[in-house]
Amino acid sequence: MSHKKHKRQQTDHVEPDLPITPMLDMSFQLMAFFLLTFRPSPTEGQMALAIPNKDGGGVSIADPLEDEKAKEVIVTVRAGADGRIAKIEVGDISGTKNLGADLRAYQKALRDASDAALKTPSKKIGKLKLQIDKALLHEYVVQLIDIGVREKFTDISPEPLSEKKGEGG
Repeated sequence: MSHKKHKRQQTDHVEPDLPITPMLDMSFQLMAFFLLTFRPSPTEGQMALAIPNKDGGGVSIADPLEDEKAKEVIVTVRAGADGRIAKIEVGDISGTKNLGADLRAYQKALRDASDAALKTPSKKIGKLKLQIDKALLHEYVVQLIDIGVREKFTDISPEPLSEKKGEGG
């Protein structure tokens, strides 16, 4: 038997022709399509779950509306003829207190409200709503907001006192 060695024919080296530019164009078009048509699903709601107590034993059910129970503190500030504070009223669900024009009494009332909120299970300080007379000077508005921030209120909303609630002069 004769053994012949077969030589493979050598061909020239051929470079594949890959058009990169059209592929990049298409990938950017696909990316733009997916970015523009993406609609995330809505976040899931709260569920009341039975969880063990801190001390062990027994089961407590978390209140799903607990975060919504934070009290809203409403402060009404009226200005005198000179633009200074004439009257401060602090109110919440329990009632309204007239503090006169005393900023220290206002600060104490906010401190009491924030301390009471921190003692609740949610430990969430409610919203501070400042209803401010339009004639009040800006420096007093800044002082009222600053006192609210110092007393740990993070949700402070100043708004002009409506004409219906305002007293003339």
